[in-house]
Amino acid sequence: MWVAVIGVVGAIVAAAVGAVIAAWATLRARRKQDGVISVFDVTVMDAETVLAERDADAHVLGELVPERPVLDIVVRNGGDLDGVVRRVRVDVEGLLHVPPIDLPLVLVLPGATITAPLPAQQRSMGPSTAYAVNFPLREGSYLHSVNQLIPAGTADRFVVSLVAAEAERGRDFYGVSLTLDCGRSKKGRATTAWESVRVLAYGPPAWESPDEIRERLSRMADRVRELAPSGGDSVGVLFNSTLHPARTAMDDYITVYENKLKVLAAALGECQKYAADETRIRTWLTELERATEEIEPLRHHATALRTPGAHA
Repeated sequence: MWVAVIGVVGAIVAAAVGAVIAAWATLRARRKQDGVISVFDVTVMDAETVLAERDADAHVLGELVPERPVLDIVVRNGGDLDGVVRRVRVDVEGLLHVPPIDLPLVLVLPGATITAPLPAQQRSMGPSTAYAVNFPLREGSYLHSVNQLIPAGTADRFVVSLVAAEAERGRDFYGVSLTLDCGRSKKGRATTAWESVRVLAYGPPAWESPDEIRERLSRMADRVRELAPSGGDSVGVLFNSTLHPARTAMDDYITVYENKLKVLAAALGECQKYAADETRIRTWLTELERATEEIEPLRHHATALRTPGAHA
């Protein structure tokens, strides 16, 4: 009899536990999934392009700075509840500065023997001001509060203007990685990220034209002949923090120029990967290609200038 009673009680307990588990599973299935925000796409635009949009909000327009890159961000909320993008974090990395090529300065150093390029002493100058509003052009993480509401099951778009306060027009590039801090509460916080994007910090890229280089070579040759008609290793040409022997200075100058064009082309090629409009970058790359095609003619020009009696 006791065995029978125990068997009945066990069956009742098992049924009750099963009912609880079934009810819990049903509630879990009915529970709505919190906002699940993901980055769908990121492109780089010019501020002028966004400013020209017909339906741009006045607040958006007030945040943009001309000739600075803008991250155009599209996010999706795949959850059942509204979600919030609370903060945008940008990680600045891979700084690239492409300096101008200095005008060559021909020097005579009596008693010196200049047979190979020599580094020149140069004082390094740091920034004179710190900016609190925009991020300085230094590697690091920078946070921006946005509080962007993304309704459940929808996509939304917002833009982040990148203003590197210390960038030189046409000469600075950097990489920027994007991380979004999402969630309605601390417990529900999550992050979503996007890979590194290369941008041109300020304005169109800048470089010297082949005609400018040709003119500089001619002036260099004339000045060397003026200071040392019979040649000599005491004559040097200073540019880009290096003193070059006069006999190789023109070739060295052309090599520096050629390397600069290659660096710019590579950087712009990386910028093109995430550009919303590739037309401008493609135009710059075409101009760089034309300048690169002039490298050999420049070398022939330098050879002609070294011929006795040659003049620009």
